[in-house]
Amino acid sequence: MRTLNLAMAALLLASGTGLAAAPAKPAAKPVAKVAAKPAAKPAAPKPVALPDTPEAAELRRAFHFAFPIYEIMRTRTMQLDRAAAAGLPNGVNFVLPKLTLAGAADRDVTTPNNDTLYGSVWLDLAGGPVTLDVPPLPGRYHSAALMSLQTDNTAILGTRTGGQGGRYTIVGPGFSGPTPPGTELIRSATNDAWLLIRVLVDGPKDIESAAKALQGFTITAADGNTAPVPTMRAPATPDGKAFVAVVNEALARSAANPTLSAKASQFAAQGISAEASPQAIATWTKYLPALRAELKSGLASAGDIVQGWSYPGAGIGDFGDNDVLRAKIALGGLAALPRVEAIYLTATADKDGNPLDGSKAWRVNLPANLPVGAFWSLTMYEQDASGRLFFVPNSLNRFSVGSRSPQLRANRDGSYEIFIQPTAPTGERIVNWLPSPAKGKFTLVWRAYLPRAPLLDGSFRLPPVEAGEMIE
Repeated sequence: MRTLNLAMAALLLASGTGLAAAPAKPAAKPVAKVAAKPAAKPAAPKPVALPDTPEAAELRRAFHFAFPIYEIMRTRTMQLDRAAAAGLPNGVNFVLPKLTLAGAADRDVTTPNNDTLYGSVWLDLAGGPVTLDVPPLPGRYHSAALMSLQTDNTAILGTRTGGQGGRYTIVGPGFSGPTPPGTELIRSATNDAWLLIRVLVDGPKDIESAAKALQGFTITAADGNTAPVPTMRAPATPDGKAFVAVVNEALARSAANPTLSAKASQFAAQGISAEASPQAIATWTKYLPALRAELKSGLASAGDIVQGWSYPGAGIGDFGDNDVLRAKIALGGLAALPRVEAIYLTATADKDGNPLDGSKAWRVNLPANLPVGAFWSLTMYEQDASGRLFFVPNSLNRFSVGSRSPQLRANRDGSYEIFIQPTAPTGERIVNWLPSPAKGKFTLVWRAYLPRAPLLDGSFRLPPVEAGEMIE
């Protein structure tokens, strides 16, 4: 029986070579002689735009279907490589913990939160079931979200389902054996799946307790389920050959899912679910940069815009046939939870459409008694060249503020005025400061975990982000 708990894994990953960020290297000593300036890097070539043809439209449809699968496998490759470097040559079907809150150096998964510890499990169910043990954690928000290759949330276990823990047998789409006694059966839509565990940290002093809570989640593979050392490798920036090969191998491993196979077969002409011709590979290589660039609006374009905030529709985290939304979220919000678990409101502009950027100071007044059952947070992100969102480095290592932030000071009516600017304001206002980048545009994401009815039915609206004076 193949098993590993979080405490054991943490010993392997705590050095910084695993999921935790590596410690910064000491600064090099200055040299007496001025070195020659390195030659400027050539500008990246502009992506080749797709023509307005039926063939290009079909390629785009195939991309929207395949890209989320590739992003899941790309993330899998990065995290399993880090596990191998930490001493776990085969990290499949193990809980890989992140026992510190995410920071500016963490760039594995786009749009990370700064509220919870993560446990990441890359499941391989082709060899048989695995058993997930969820500890009882009443009073502490937690969730274990099972995602398919297509990034749909198949099941979410945790606070919303009672918070009393339990044992669950997770099986692949073709499994037909008995359910082990004392466990609840959960069927994954695909053999390769991602189980992402979140455990809330209630302020800086709570890290150790939250880490102990995370250690209660364990994965046990059934006898005979010896997951192979992973062979599917997804480079960060694939060419057409790598993109198609990774997607097709993943699809083949979950061929027992007839719905997924039937959908994939629609794109055989583009080399998805079929042998790709040299011409198809060349076409993918030529247009992949442009296709990915089309998704850069991400979370901000995933819903209706009201006073600068994007309110997502019902499809987030359980996308159905909406592959366009699925692909946008895969780039700008991979592993997003469905609305019933968490709602993500995104702002890239104020109510008048002026883009949010670090050249100005901004303010947002968050009202008292926000309709949230678990917790809320407001997080600052900058977008990298690929379109993914990551934290903004700053002197306080403060990437978000929220309902558990011990420094936040409320107004007399219980509301919070948040000051958003690149430099720290003086006086008492620094406690409500959310640092923005000194240059360039940024994105704000307001998270509400276990949203209540006014958020779910659209009757609650956040006040807009407004320009203000820079507070020195």
